[in-house]
Amino acid sequence: MNDGAVPFDVRTEERADHVRLVVTGELDFYREPDLRSALEALLAQSPPQRLVLDIGGLQFLDSAGLRVLLVCRDRCRSADVPFRLAVAPGPVTRLLDLAGVRSWFSYE
Repeated sequence: MNDGAVPFDVRTEERADHVRLVVTGELDFYREPDLRSALEALLAQSPPQRLVLDIGGLQFLDSAGLRVLLVCRDRCRSADVPFRLAVAPGPVTRLLDLAGVRSWFSYE
């Protein structure tokens, strides 16, 4: 039975010059630990040259999801790994604008 929940997924894509974490579905309080775990696992290996967090496939982002985006940015900064967001226009960019944090990120 489908309870209406949107599937959530985080996958890692190795590229020639960077690693891309692709996040789809809804990033909320319940899924925030999944993204944080994926990031920590990635940084625990040999850190990538650059990390792109692709959130273009997100359909929903709440304040906990926004918090983990900031955590990702800060963790990469402390590991000396350049960090970029890839995002599509829509509800996620509107939330970044409403929260006043859009300029806090670099974009691909």
